[in-house]
Amino acid sequence: MSPSPLLLTPSLAIYASVVAILTFAGAVTYRRFWLTTRKDGATPTGFGALLAPVMLGAAIISGASTELVASLVAITAATAIFWIDDIVNLSARLRVMVSFLTGAGVGLAYLAGHFENVPLLIAALAAAGIVCVVLTNMVNFCDGADLNLATFIVLTAALILMFAAPDSDWPPVALGALAFTLPFAVMNSRPRTIYLGDAGSFAFAGLLTAMAVAFVQNFANIPPEAAIPAALPTLDVAYVFTVRVVEKHDLLTRNYLHLYQRLNRRHRGFGYLLPQLVNAAICLGCALLLQHWGAGRIVSVIVAMIAVTIPFYFLCRKFLLAGPPEGPLYETSR
Repeated sequence: MSPSPLLLTPSLAIYASVVAILTFAGAVTYRRFWLTTRKDGATPTGFGALLAPVMLGAAIISGASTELVASLVAITAATAIFWIDDIVNLSARLRVMVSFLTGAGVGLAYLAGHFENVPLLIAALAAAGIVCVVLTNMVNFCDGADLNLATFIVLTAALILMFAAPDSDWPPVALGALAFTLPFAVMNSRPRTIYLGDAGSFAFAGLLTAMAVAFVQNFANIPPEAAIPAALPTLDVAYVFTVRVVEKHDLLTRNYLHLYQRLNRRHRGFGYLLPQLVNAAICLGCALLLQHWGAGRIVSVIVAMIAVTIPFYFLCRKFLLAGPPEGPLYETSR
């Protein structure tokens, strides 16, 4: 399936080029300003707050639906609050509330006209809020090593561009995300240079929430293949959370149990990014093969994600993490 013709419009091409240039220049400026104004030696973080307005701009320029534009407006406003969290550390309760309300707002934008029963609409909005809270935490756990979250974003955006329907709203937004993330990744590839932070994690989680809600509203809105990059991070977060609950850890303390974190400690270079890339490639290949054999797109993607990701993940943990752990795996107190 070819990318949407919208990607070829001069306005979007110019927009993406300007975003790419300004992102790199902005990252350099942001880092210098951070290091000049803060004396605690902390790595500059929160630059990902700009991802949300970039995606919103792409949606507006391409003439996206009112539902998507309204959702990205809500996500952009909430991302500003998460940027404040990157600077001064807001309470966990406030972050959860903002995530929940944003998810509910996205649900309202997409689902308000599809439920005549008010209690059912309220339940749907609450579900969207919970999805946003879960995705915000899942994505945030991916931002613990250079390029890990950027890889997640790039894979998702690339699959949207590859498989979205020609009349879909989403390719321009994906193009905007790529135009922002790829230049950022150039700087992020240098250890402890600059991070997307909680703001960037939330902006991307908000996008995933909007994709999920739009998919529920109309399956044709979102290519199911775009969910593939989320398979490995979701399983990883669920596994680590389960381990921490079983072992009675303080869940508010930092841990280094995630697959990419342990691979980052054990091996040099960026090899810890390979599980994401390999799993996505195998899942996509299996899904396409199943479709060639006659399976539906949604079914083929779900089956491939489950059948590939579960054994692949645990094989990675078994063979790539063999031997004693490298340093402490979690903090024992706050």
